[in-house]
Amino acid sequence: MYLKRLELQGFKTFAQKTVLVFEPDAGNRRGLTAVVGPNGSGKSNIADSLRWVMGEQSLKLLRAKKSEDVIFSGSDKKPRAGFAEVSMTLVNDDRQDLDFSEIFITRRLYRDGQSEYEINKQAVRLTDVIMLLAQCGIGQRTYSVIGQGMVDDILSASPSERKDFFDEAAGLRPFQLKRQASINKLDAARENLKQTETLLREIGPRLTSLERQVKRLEQRENLESELKELEVQYHGGMWHQLRAALKTSQGAHQKAAERAAQATAQADKLEAELHAMEKATPPSEGFRELRASLEKFSEERVKLRERQLKLESNREIAKARAEKPWSPLPLSKIIGEIESLHKRQLELLEMLENPKSDQLKIKSLASEIHDQVAELLNKLQRPAPEPSKPGNEDPAVAEEASEILMAMANVDKRMHEAQFELEQWNKKEDQKRSHIFDVQRELSGRRQEVQTAERQMSEAAVELARVETRRDAFLQELRTHRPEQESSLDALADKIQSHEQPDALLPKLTKLRAQLEWIGGIDPEILKEHQQTKVRYDELSTQTNDLSQAIGSLETIIKELDQTIAERSAASFRSLNHQFELYFKRLFNGGEAKLVEVFPEPEYNEQGEMVKEVDPNAGRVGVDILATPPGKRLKAIALLSGGERALVSIALICAIMATNPSPFVVLDEVDAALDESNSNKFAEIITTLADRTQFVIVTHNRATMSSAHILYGVTMGADGVSQLLSVKLQDVIKQAK
Repeated sequence: MYLKRLELQGFKTFAQKTVLVFEPDAGNRRGLTAVVGPNGSGKSNIADSLRWVMGEQSLKLLRAKKSEDVIFSGSDKKPRAGFAEVSMTLVNDDRQDLDFSEIFITRRLYRDGQSEYEINKQAVRLTDVIMLLAQCGIGQRTYSVIGQGMVDDILSASPSERKDFFDEAAGLRPFQLKRQASINKLDAARENLKQTETLLREIGPRLTSLERQVKRLEQRENLESELKELEVQYHGGMWHQLRAALKTSQGAHQKAAERAAQATAQADKLEAELHAMEKATPPSEGFRELRASLEKFSEERVKLRERQLKLESNREIAKARAEKPWSPLPLSKIIGEIESLHKRQLELLEMLENPKSDQLKIKSLASEIHDQVAELLNKLQRPAPEPSKPGNEDPAVAEEASEILMAMANVDKRMHEAQFELEQWNKKEDQKRSHIFDVQRELSGRRQEVQTAERQMSEAAVELARVETRRDAFLQELRTHRPEQESSLDALADKIQSHEQPDALLPKLTKLRAQLEWIGGIDPEILKEHQQTKVRYDELSTQTNDLSQAIGSLETIIKELDQTIAERSAASFRSLNHQFELYFKRLFNGGEAKLVEVFPEPEYNEQGEMVKEVDPNAGRVGVDILATPPGKRLKAIALLSGGERALVSIALICAIMATNPSPFVVLDEVDAALDESNSNKFAEIITTLADRTQFVIVTHNRATMSSAHILYGVTMGADGVSQLLSVKLQDVIKQAK
């Protein structure tokens, strides 16, 4: 691999597009290209551009204070550039590490600070550029580009800084980058593992809780399935039972209502008949008529009797006058008898007017009145004693007495007829009263039947209400637990056998509901959350395992890289030390020089106690350089003269290039401090190394320029822009011949 082409545009003093082409010499060696020019012409900017395009970030090494200083800043005659761009073309002709025959690397910077990197016209990162160059054996910070003053910096650097230089020179940079990348990945993997384990610790309890809920949900589903089947049997049986009980209660209520209605109708009929009898001629009116007639006849008879008594009294008086005196029934006694009889008649009338009076008492009282009337009549009708001389009686008196007797006989006859009618009336009234009593008894019986039927109807209504209450309670319970079964209750009831007892299922039903209530309501989304959490947990577990395996693999890789670095570092250091001694003796015509590895030492405090032990697996931490020119004692590098220091640095650089040649090396005036003799030696060594390494040297030295096969001259005009002139020395030699 070698550098084929370098393009600059807007970089520092190269405002216009400038192209440098680097071709092998006539012997197809990598060759040597010299860049010459007066001081201040901008020739060192070519070395800076190579360093910049390879990803250099140090503004100090680029001889700038800020990033935009690498962009052409303009002059009095030339405006400033808007961007800086450098492109480098590498030819991959002898390496198999990369698939490209040519590698085109570009870096571009705009004034707004935007930076771009490209590899073969594809945008990439800075890390990609550095890794690619490391794989090619090119380093932008060490010996691939050695600028002004860096030769002496190698000697004045600390052992640890020299270690980095020698590691890159030994070709360990790719392994170190891989190791650092592996360490970064390892740190990232450990951090990810830590975060993943933290997430697992957070998700684990939640997953356990969700698994318990899912198990409870599965248990709930089984219980709900069993409960549903049991509820079908229970609800169907209960509805079958309630429906039958409701039908029975409704039938009993209807029959009782029919019996009550029939008995009520009969009672109403009897009551109507009783009312009709009551609306007939009142018993008191007929009785009053008969009583008035009887009283009238009694009064007439009393009057006749009074006339008779008066007449008889007169006759008796007359007779007594004529004969001995006759004592008739006293009038006061007659009146007393009549008043007593009248009272008893009134009592009989009151008893007759009262339908509830005892018939036996009425008959007894009527018989007593009849006997009293007969006795009184017998007393009143007892004949007076015949006069001793009938012929002496007054005819008018006799006629009046005869009339009275006839009238009294007529009145008695009529009284007997009225009495007979009264007795017949009493018999009829007795019959009526007896019929009324029969109707009343029958009405009472019918009313008793009505009451019995109504009581039965009330009991049936109570039973019906109880059944309806049970039905409503059952439906309410059904709507609470299984509202969807309400529309299919009849179908469920038809499936249930009548001999089944649904109440026997109630304890088990209650137990299942209690278990479901204890389990509680679980959101079905728990399944989804559990699945998501389980997937997340499994993913994290897989990631944890992968990360653990990756950490193990990275640790193995790091160990292998450490071993490779250590082995290569040791081999390279031995070879480098040998080559350094050879080139030192060649440049100094003798003397001794060697490289010494520096290993870590334990640290002690002021009291002499060890505060930090040495890791037995730790490698070297630095490199010291010991150089003794011929005729001098071995002494520190800092005590060498400037020329001696330059020769030591050149010997070290040549040793590095001989040990691990880079595809190309840029040297920026590293031979400035050499005298003519040492310059010739330097040129000879560079020419020897040019077989394997391409050299681009910025120089003023004639010996170095004479060894180059291409010479680029850099000039600067009045506009402050660097111009490039190129000469192939082979063509000049041909023209001279």
